[in-house]
Amino acid sequence: MEFVIPLLALIGVIVVATVLNKKFPRIPLALFQILLGAMVSWLPFIPITLEFEPEVFMVCLIAPLLFGDARATSRKELWDFRKPILYMALGLVLITVLGLGYVIHLLIPSMPLAAAFALAAVLSPTDAVAVKSITQGLPLPSSLMPILEGESLLNDAAGIVSFKVALAVVLTGVFSVQSATFNFIIVSLGGILAGLICGFLFVKLRLSLRQNGFEEVNSLVAIQFITPFVIFIIAEELAVSGILAVVAAGIIHGIERDRLQQTSTKIQMTSSTTWSVLSYLFNGFVFVLLGFLLPEVVRGLLESQEISIAVVLGFTLLISVGLFLIRYIWVYALYRNFVAIEGHEPHGEADNVSRGRYALLTATCGIHGTITLATAMSIPFLLSNGSLFPYRNTILFISAGVILLSLLFATIVLPLLLRHAAEQEVEEKDFMSMQEATQYILQRTIQLLDAESDNDHKRATFRVIRELEEQRRMMEEGKASKLSSSVLRKLQEIGREAEMKKLTQMIEQGEVSPQLMTHYPVINEPQELYTVRSNLRRIWFRYKMYWMKKKLKKLSGAQLPPKMASRTKELTAFVEEMHRVKGELRQAAIQAIKQHMTPDNHYEALFMIQYYARKQQSSLSEEEEANFMDMVGEVRLRSIQLKRDLVQNLEESEQITAATRLKLLQNMNYEEMLLLDPA
Repeated sequence: MEFVIPLLALIGVIVVATVLNKKFPRIPLALFQILLGAMVSWLPFIPITLEFEPEVFMVCLIAPLLFGDARATSRKELWDFRKPILYMALGLVLITVLGLGYVIHLLIPSMPLAAAFALAAVLSPTDAVAVKSITQGLPLPSSLMPILEGESLLNDAAGIVSFKVALAVVLTGVFSVQSATFNFIIVSLGGILAGLICGFLFVKLRLSLRQNGFEEVNSLVAIQFITPFVIFIIAEELAVSGILAVVAAGIIHGIERDRLQQTSTKIQMTSSTTWSVLSYLFNGFVFVLLGFLLPEVVRGLLESQEISIAVVLGFTLLISVGLFLIRYIWVYALYRNFVAIEGHEPHGEADNVSRGRYALLTATCGIHGTITLATAMSIPFLLSNGSLFPYRNTILFISAGVILLSLLFATIVLPLLLRHAAEQEVEEKDFMSMQEATQYILQRTIQLLDAESDNDHKRATFRVIRELEEQRRMMEEGKASKLSSSVLRKLQEIGREAEMKKLTQMIEQGEVSPQLMTHYPVINEPQELYTVRSNLRRIWFRYKMYWMKKKLKKLSGAQLPPKMASRTKELTAFVEEMHRVKGELRQAAIQAIKQHMTPDNHYEALFMIQYYARKQQSSLSEEEEANFMDMVGEVRLRSIQLKRDLVQNLEESEQITAATRLKLLQNMNYEEMLLLDPA
């Protein structure tokens, strides 16, 4: 439990931080995660002492993170921008490790040179995920983000390989330039080769299984999930770079992703969703862990008395400035290689930047994050001779400090640097109209549902797709795309009055029992309240309705005392009677709504008629109809969730305004309301 409780607490913090980031988007998600992680560490019931095996930390965090990033990387952009990416990922890393390593050794003479190189290697990787969280909505030069993403992927590998070489020197105490260079080359090339071979074999395995009729999606995705762990372990056992191996394997799996996209969208979607969730958790876990361990790092530094807090804070600031200057000078000197990309044409206000401004933006975007902390945490506590690793607490403190400073600096400076271009872009941006967004969402939802359908839900999916196609045709014919809440409520009232009028007639004619007049409105009334309920209360209401149905079925088949059995029989008969008359009541509601249809409420009336019509009974038996409608309900709810996801994607890509987003989500809330059938 000493490990499980902190782990659950950290996962909870990741979710809370995401909620806060949505509320205050200008503050980077990583800062929320660090701050909340630090707050959790002070809770009395959370054990603060966590010990990680360096090897476990590397294989469980770094390997899947880099594999997921490599898998999602655009190989076209990686190739198009190969020259600047290699300059940043290899050349800059080498300059940083050597140059900054000597600077750190001069600042802290008692720190072994190899340990200083190890610290410099820890600080060389950058974090494109953190950059994206800060620059969301800000117009960077079009060539910069692909370069930053490619750099982040490859300099992670280069930095970690450099770190492991330096770490080996610290652990063994043996250093030779020739030996270190040779080792670097062998480890790097060997890792790439091992990753390509193993990645190809895993891809071949999965594709072969599919070609032989094995279509179990979860098993195929599970094989992909274990891939980075297995490849990392194999590469490390071969004494080559496990990190470069998983990066190479990730790129190979990107090729498989494209091939799968042409043959099975369902597998592609499941795989993408799985890696999206894992990447979200792993990235968040590292930043939360940074905040969680900050108090322990400070306490360890104070107890070890390696260096005073005031001095190490000054060194952290100087090292951060040194990293920034090295990066700025490097980009400034190689500026033409960054902007003169064959096949890439600059466009927009954001691309009209000077040499110095481009270098300033690139240097500011050199944010350090996940890999920096993960690599620092992998430093062992002891050397091979049993003595403490030199300045381990200092290295951890400086690493954490550089991460925080780079995040804060970018958060403050980037919006200021890009403010003018952002204002210009907002003036020129062409957002989707409400009708265009609705048509796009309907079309994509139809495609996604069709791709997800399986044999068990094929009929139900076809029915829902047909409903969506009808909505789409109405949109193409120019029908309004906005649902009016007041008009919908009025039509609901008309439909309910028609149902009650028809029910009264049936009771007067002796067709049904009078009890229905009392119970039918009570059972159906929650539909009107559904729109004003919170999400949690809606879910709870649906659960209660589901539970009541299940309990009634269970009681009807159980051996009960005579009195209870009689009561259950009466209740079952009542429910069956109500189910029998519903078709006539709903038909009456449809006729009443048609009579009140006008050009002004045409769309809302059709929407309500569609709701009543799709609940009409079919030729199936009652049990078959119930099972079928359960499936249809599942698919409808899935379609609404897909629509909400698409709205979020449109908002994040800034293709719709906040007002359009609100209207779209409001319409989806009404759709969800009309799916409720509590009887």
